[in-house]
Amino acid sequence: MARFYFNLEGKHNVDDPGGLAFENELQAFRAAQRLANALASVQPPLRGTTCVVVTRNDRGESYYVSV
Repeated sequence: MARFYFNLEGKHNVDDPGGLAFENELQAFRAAQRLANALASVQPPLRGTTCVVVTRNDRGESYYVSV
């Protein structure tokens, strides 16, 4: 299993120091989508701004999901 880190970047930056283990990148990407949807629901001001969920894996590759 690879470790993935979920950061929030944009107006409010949040770094994930611990990360989570997932079987593959698709599972991690879907988790990032769920996180982005939850953030948009709970924090409507973030929706449509430059805020994105940045998912990094332990190989340094990144994936971006808009909030």
